Amino acid sequence: MKVWLYGALAGVLCWGGWNAAAAESGVVREWRPGTDTPPAKVAWTPSGGALLKVKEPAAAAEGIGRVWRFDSKETDKALACSVKLAETGLKLENGWFEFTYWLPEDSKVVKLRPGVRVREGERKGKLIAADVTPVKGMWTTVRWPLDGAYSAAARRAGGEHADSLELGVLASGGPIVLEIGRLAAGVSAPPASGGAAAADAGNIYSAALAPEVLGVWNAGEELPAFAGVWAPGRVTRERAKPAASSPPMGNPEQVFRFETEANALALTFRVEAPLADTWLEFAYFLPEGSSVRSVNPGMTVREWDGRRRTLRLPPVTGRWQREKISLAELMGGDTWRGGAAATASSFEIGFLGDKGSPLAVEIAEVRLTREATPFTPLVRPQWLVEPGSYRRTFTVNGTPEKAWIMALAEPAFTLRVNGREIGRGVLGNHNGWAMNPRWPVAAEWPLDGVLREGENRIEFEIAPGTARGMVALGWVEQDLRRVIVSDAAWSGASGKAAVRPIREQLRLRGLDIYPVRMPGAWRPPAERPDYAGGPAFRPAAARLQVAPEAGRWSTVEVNGRWYLRSPSGKPFFFNGTQVVGRIYENYSYSDWARRAYSSEKEWADEASGFVQRLGFNGLAVSATSDTAFAAGARRGMVYFTYLGCHDGGPGLMNRNGEKLPGVPDPFSEEWRRKLRRRAAEAGKRWNGDPACVGFFVNNEAHLEGNLAGRSSSGFVYSEACGREFVRWLRERYRDDLRMLNLAWFGKAEKEYLDSFEDVLVKKPDPLGKVPFMADPTAAAAMAQIGRRLGGDERDEKKGRMRRDFDDFAVYTVGVYADYVLRTMREFMPDKIIGSNRFMGASTEEMLAVWKDYDVIAWNSYPMWVWKDAKYVDRQIAEIEKAHRVTGKPVLLTEWGVQALDVRMASPSAQLTTQHERGIGHGKVVKQVVESFPFVAGMVHFAYQNLADSEGQGWGLVDNEGRPYRDFVSGVVAANRWLDGYFSDK
Repeated sequence: MKVWLYGALAGVLCWGGWNAAAAESGVVREWRPGTDTPPAKVAWTPSGGALLKVKEPAAAAEGIGRVWRFDSKETDKALACSVKLAETGLKLENGWFEFTYWLPEDSKVVKLRPGVRVREGERKGKLIAADVTPVKGMWTTVRWPLDGAYSAAARRAGGEHADSLELGVLASGGPIVLEIGRLAAGVSAPPASGGAAAADAGNIYSAALAPEVLGVWNAGEELPAFAGVWAPGRVTRERAKPAASSPPMGNPEQVFRFETEANALALTFRVEAPLADTWLEFAYFLPEGSSVRSVNPGMTVREWDGRRRTLRLPPVTGRWQREKISLAELMGGDTWRGGAAATASSFEIGFLGDKGSPLAVEIAEVRLTREATPFTPLVRPQWLVEPGSYRRTFTVNGTPEKAWIMALAEPAFTLRVNGREIGRGVLGNHNGWAMNPRWPVAAEWPLDGVLREGENRIEFEIAPGTARGMVALGWVEQDLRRVIVSDAAWSGASGKAAVRPIREQLRLRGLDIYPVRMPGAWRPPAERPDYAGGPAFRPAAARLQVAPEAGRWSTVEVNGRWYLRSPSGKPFFFNGTQVVGRIYENYSYSDWARRAYSSEKEWADEASGFVQRLGFNGLAVSATSDTAFAAGARRGMVYFTYLGCHDGGPGLMNRNGEKLPGVPDPFSEEWRRKLRRRAAEAGKRWNGDPACVGFFVNNEAHLEGNLAGRSSSGFVYSEACGREFVRWLRERYRDDLRMLNLAWFGKAEKEYLDSFEDVLVKKPDPLGKVPFMADPTAAAAMAQIGRRLGGDERDEKKGRMRRDFDDFAVYTVGVYADYVLRTMREFMPDKIIGSNRFMGASTEEMLAVWKDYDVIAWNSYPMWVWKDAKYVDRQIAEIEKAHRVTGKPVLLTEWGVQALDVRMASPSAQLTTQHERGIGHGKVVKQVVESFPFVAGMVHFAYQNLADSEGQGWGLVDNEGRPYRDFVSGVVAANRWLDGYFSDK
């Protein structure tokens, strides 16, 4: 069945053979200039005034006769118009708002903001809107869905219908000129269940195996109406002969050539398609010497409220380059299969060059195809929620091939197919792998020889208790893939099965069952890389040699350089890596490892052996498993771990009831009791472990005004902390409430507190808007390093209220740090105790409260300079400050560099290839060791990528365990340099 695209697709696609006009079958209401009532009698701008006129279009376009033209005043930076819908009964579910517009090429408009005002019962609800990037200089049609993530809360609250639609315009300056050729509202056909396939009458989901070309665009035709060309300045396009040899796709005689005055260009295609089995293919040519830094195919994710996901690829110059990328690859990792990101509402092909440099590119062809993937048809099972026996009968038409079945249940299950017992299992069928028990894992069996042509029967019996279970099975039948999942089509002992949709957070910690896991019969076999065949190095310098040793680990300064010190008194430099484990944030690697190795111990032995072969002498948290630590210890390596000091008690809260991530209420007796219990257990486990060097308190807790500007100031309203805050204020203001009110509110008597305790009732806001790193660019991030608790350290104009909250935050963190240190020293006297792993910056006041710790842990990435790997001056100053304020050695507990050729989003990648990345790794090692004699060790991030959570490619190995050979050659070279440096120390 060819229902792989949502019904809305037919309304917007118009490439090649696709219909160029919007489908009218789903239109509920349409407005056209000159024939219909205008969208609003008076459009709104900040200055007011009647702006709407019906005119001839400034730019001719097929199907556009007359237009509504809006002209604002010079001072206006915003404009809005609306249409009433109350009489239409338009539902949000599967509804859409479509508008065709034109903006001049020199327009200062930066955002279009379509919105819907929801009707909640008999009253109007709030306006819900999302931002759309504008296209300039050409007529463009946008279809905006009304049932996206942005309207989910309103729909849950009972808001089913649209009362009105609005189109807003935001600009960096006025006047605003906008022409609208058409407005429409309508409803799309509901998507097929699972997004990529439809079920037949028997709830069997099918998808064709044969590849299918869905649309083609090349220079043989003009750009379709739903496509747009964007650049920050003037852009020209023309049909031309290729500048170089014939392109590998499309018409070899003709291409589109784009030239811009600025350094960026993007072609945007508003196409709605599922991620599961859709591929974007294009061919481009960049001349030799092009300033383009990266080629950026990307897409807008419908379920993510219009946010985009962009892949960054290294550019190829001087020859034609053909790229073929699945939309799932654009998503990154495996997040899309959980259902939180299932649909692309548009995709784009972008080119980004050096700032201030013009850009020229030729495009031969863009192609969208549908190809079956190992996951097709991508339908999600539902929970069966009662104990007892469930049954499902179905018919196979033809000889079934590549058949499989998966199941999980708690407390336990038995599975039979056609009367034969297939197997038994539980909720977490980990098969000897140590995994988080919250990660349910399905057992899987092949069904070849069990499934048969004709009628088949499955019996799934869930043991008595708190029951829930899931089943998924599939097979290949002629030219189709077929899938059945647990749903309401099953029958239970009492008749129709009781089912419940998946409510688990699937994006990172989901159910390890189809469609998250590839069926064994539908995937290639897992292969183990040849770890022994690559570069290797064993350090000879005494300062790099360390082994597990019983006794007290510590730190020492020798001739002006700091080291860690073993129990026998040997100084050494810690050189490690981390994230050696199976983690949610890289599901592909976790799944590969489980398939490639018979046990976790076997995998860990090979992984730790590979790390040691590269010249590392240790492992560390975060996300390194105990199994990997033990494997490293067997090879003579040492390690650092966590205690988890933030868990087990109430968290600090701000005035809105939001908790501060990773920070407990240190005044809570409940937290203190649980910390002591946890520390006692950890002491039994690790204090006698000769390979365990020490602990870190936690990772990047939002304490100190870090790289992202996060702050603990204002988080005073949890129960125990609130009581302490009142006591602290009484002491600071000598129990004089009048003094406090004057200091905080001056003459604003209506704001005065009635008592010191009243601060916990009125909850004054000392912060205003605390800056977060909304702009992820390097310049913006660097500008925020060193912020004091979310404000600027040099800001002397802060009010007394803000200073009091800031000072109490320092006091609070000091109490926390002190109690943790005393507890850890009590139960782990032999271990080095490291601070919170700071996130790239801190204030002097916050650093000072950690001065009694053995080492200061510092996470900092050299990622601010294009085509270079080095710490910039501001980062150097922050690292030096950590030592200067505390007097203690520093461990760089996270650092690493990335390259574009890893083919991930990699937002911080500043290098192009793995070869450059290897060289950059060595440059950073050399810079740190030569510049910072107080740095006693470095922990590279990381052994593997964070493909799912961050789209980052920090790894030594890819998602199937294969080393990045050029990079690890650079790592070995860097470790060889370290050996030479420390050989005479």
